[in-house]
Amino acid sequence: MAINHIFTIEEHQTGLEVNKIYRNEYRFPVEMLVKGRKYSGVEATLNKQHGKKILMEFVLKLLSNGPKQYKYVISQMLQKFNWFDLSDALEILLLDGVIQITFKNLNPRKSVSWLPKIVGLDPRAVESLLPQQPDIDLEFIELRKSVINLTVETRNPLKKRILQWIEERKIQDQSGTLIADVTSFRKYKSVILTIAHYIYLRDRGQTVPLRYLSNQIWDHPRLLCTYKNESALAAEITLDELDSVLLNDINSTLHAPLVSISPVEELQRLVDQLLEPETSQDAILSSVSLINSYIHKIIEIVGDSENKTLNLLDYYDLHIKFTDSGSAEAELSILIDFKERIAALKKEILKIGHIRHRFEMIVLEEVGSGSFARVYRVFDPESNKIVACKILFPRTYFKQIYANDGDEYILRFKREVRLLTKELQHRNIIEVGKIQLDGSPFWFTMPLASFTLEKWMKNNRNASVDQRMEIFKQIISGIKYLHKREKYHRDLAPNNILLFETNHGLEVKIADFGLAKDTKSKSFFTGLSKRGYGQEDFTDPQQLNNLADSTHLSDIYSLGALLYYLLSNKLPKRRFYFSIMYQSVVMKAMDKRNKRYQTVYDFEYDLNECMKLDE
Repeated sequence: MAINHIFTIEEHQTGLEVNKIYRNEYRFPVEMLVKGRKYSGVEATLNKQHGKKILMEFVLKLLSNGPKQYKYVISQMLQKFNWFDLSDALEILLLDGVIQITFKNLNPRKSVSWLPKIVGLDPRAVESLLPQQPDIDLEFIELRKSVINLTVETRNPLKKRILQWIEERKIQDQSGTLIADVTSFRKYKSVILTIAHYIYLRDRGQTVPLRYLSNQIWDHPRLLCTYKNESALAAEITLDELDSVLLNDINSTLHAPLVSISPVEELQRLVDQLLEPETSQDAILSSVSLINSYIHKIIEIVGDSENKTLNLLDYYDLHIKFTDSGSAEAELSILIDFKERIAALKKEILKIGHIRHRFEMIVLEEVGSGSFARVYRVFDPESNKIVACKILFPRTYFKQIYANDGDEYILRFKREVRLLTKELQHRNIIEVGKIQLDGSPFWFTMPLASFTLEKWMKNNRNASVDQRMEIFKQIISGIKYLHKREKYHRDLAPNNILLFETNHGLEVKIADFGLAKDTKSKSFFTGLSKRGYGQEDFTDPQQLNNLADSTHLSDIYSLGALLYYLLSNKLPKRRFYFSIMYQSVVMKAMDKRNKRYQTVYDFEYDLNECMKLDE
């Protein structure tokens, strides 16, 4: 029976062992320790048919570092679970000998009124929950092997010191001050491997996030960071030097983690494609083997123990269901059910800590921000590459800034992803990598540019006209492709033009299609948006007044502005005061709409003619 979240138990209940503590000055007992008589093991209790395994695991995790005050345990648990489930779980754990509870008597002079005081693990359960202690001698053999493999080619004097630390089983600085030893083996091993990886990566001019390294070594994202100061001290380097190789991350500042498990995401996208109206029955049947290959990859990632819990092998029955379905309607029903099962599977997999850590994007720094999204430099642990990641602001941001739920911006973001994945493939338009549109936060990755055009211009004020015009030709190439497909960018500006350094020179890619217009789209809502309508210096004045009034002529205006900016290093509003090469082309592109170039081809033709005259 529960009154005001106070756990009560019948002390004479069969299966309980009760020990009471008396004091001479009190008539009644002052404390009572209650535990279960029989103990069958933690796993046996957790796997009973009570439906409270997750709740119980949370209780055990809370108590794993020692007994806790009852009030603290309850306050923590009630943030995630309801009281009635919690009360039932505590009773089961108590009767099964997994936990024990100390009660105090509120008024031992006059009566018995028990109130729970301390909750702790039963000593019989503690042993099974403790991590297995490592074989230290074996650990040292493996540690030495790892260090030698990492430093085999280096001439760094730190190599000799690391091997000496392993020989002596302690880490000291040059003055003899002890930094770590085997009494805290985790700290000792962390410092040694952090320094060994630092040497290995620095010698090769490579970098990785410290969080990634921590996941690889300890399956824990923050553990190595705990000992970062000791690692720098032992190596006699500054924290800045260590951070230049083992990169800092800002994951803790994010609204939510960015996790993408590729086979699950690919499976979701495949099923979405199969659910599209134009998909034939033959296409559905021919895709079953591909679906099974994704499931096989998921099983490999998840592993045997979790595989049994998630029943992943059940997903292989899809081929049989399709074969027996006999109709398109039945196949559609099967696919809809399968889609729901995948979504549920994804949620369960993300609860498995080591898998979530393995696939979580590691965010290094912010590189840009717009009206409804931010772009970050991130490390993708699956590909071991640093990429860019565009993340839509959370709904709380839109409520605070715009007093709405951000539905308009979610539509824009999804439209941008659709355009870049399904409709636009061109060497001068940015491509998308991983995508997450299944719940907040929405995000996608793309190649990380060497510069934006804005940054390149600041760093290359003495660049030749040929270099500048080569950049502009690639911009025009991308816009011609876009307009040919009846789509308009509507936000062409220096920070949306990305430059990539390659062996063949600079490669230009147009990015940020959040304002892009698709003339074939039926979306009326985003077309009437009044916010985020472009960057004033490079935006068609009529578009600034009304985004819905933008056309392909808006992009031509922006092209003229970009040409002036490229050739003058000045904002296009200065065009009336400082003339440049091809000034006539700029002025016509930025003229009133009825006097402006009517197509990007007309613009390009005039520009080419002017360039021929200068040859």
